[in-house]
Amino acid sequence: MSLEIWNKLNRAPVGALKKIEGGRLSGKTDINPQWRMMVMTEVFGPCGIGWKYTIDRLWTEVANANETFAFAQVSLFVRDTSVPPIAPWSDPIPGIGGSMMKVSERSGVHNNDEAFKMAVTDALSVAMKALGV
Repeated sequence: MSLEIWNKLNRAPVGALKKIEGGRLSGKTDINPQWRMMVMTEVFGPCGIGWKYTIDRLWTEVANANETFAFAQVSLFVRDTSVPPIAPWSDPIPGIGGSMMKVSERSGVHNNDEAFKMAVTDALSVAMKALGV
């Protein structure tokens, strides 16, 4: 059982991969977060039943006069729903993620009203890596 979950989760199909085309990460690959949630559901069951997460902390940090980071800390929990009646939740699997909330661009300062949502998605991706996703 030690690698069973890892082996089920560790390969994203080509359709779930997106090449990053700009910035520092140009040429690297990103994995669709919806695919991550889908494979978590395939292995553990629906969110809230076989896996769940809590948003433990949201915060910002100023980078410089024109830039601000948004960060999120989450705890991911899983359980084996095949164990009757239902197995207890796992210990928390931590994840910290971030996104830019306010960034300087060539055209001026850009504010991102989805920065916390993006930071939570990033944090979940980090936590899911511990399971092989």
